[in-house]
Amino acid sequence: MRALVADGRDRLREATGDLDQFSLNSARRRLVEVDEHLVMAASGLGGWSRVLVGTPAMLLAAAATALVARALGFSTFWVVACAWVAAVLVEYPVRKWTVTRLAPGLGRRRLARAAVTVEPSSPRDLAGLPGALAGARIRLVSAILRASGSRHWQPAYLAHLAAESATFGRLAAADTLLCQAIDHIEHYLAAETKEQP
Repeated sequence: MRALVADGRDRLREATGDLDQFSLNSARRRLVEVDEHLVMAASGLGGWSRVLVGTPAMLLAAAATALVARALGFSTFWVVACAWVAAVLVEYPVRKWTVTRLAPGLGRRRLARAAVTVEPSSPRDLAGLPGALAGARIRLVSAILRASGSRHWQPAYLAHLAAESATFGRLAAADTLLCQAIDHIEHYLAAETKEQP
């Protein structure tokens, strides 16, 4: 699906060049953002990876806090309480920082491994581009539905997944942006048709 979006972006560039027009600029921006959302959706770390990242940070923070608290003469209860609080306060930011730093590269690597080569679509004119991008959208929606499970295709549950899960939220945002890009291209084509005699 990422390859189809990239092919669409290339077709848009070939057909229009650097033509400065609102609908085309909006479509270009949205296609770039679709790619970014797809990369970020593929970049989540699994549960064990998050544990492996967060545990050493927690242990170091707890040990350092326990040493300082013991050196200050705190009782055992307060040493344990301070170590626990420090571990909790340190673990989340460290995990978040690590995931943020690793996520884009990890997502690109995962998508590159799973990439399917797409033959450049023909014809390369702009009129067929909305249909080609609609094909990418069909694949995107199919991936969302497969990931949610066949029992959960109700709109309310899918909206809940998009709100609760970062991956589903990014895929839903990519779907919205892809629809907007298609709409902007169709708007440009309709305006071009009206201007021609």
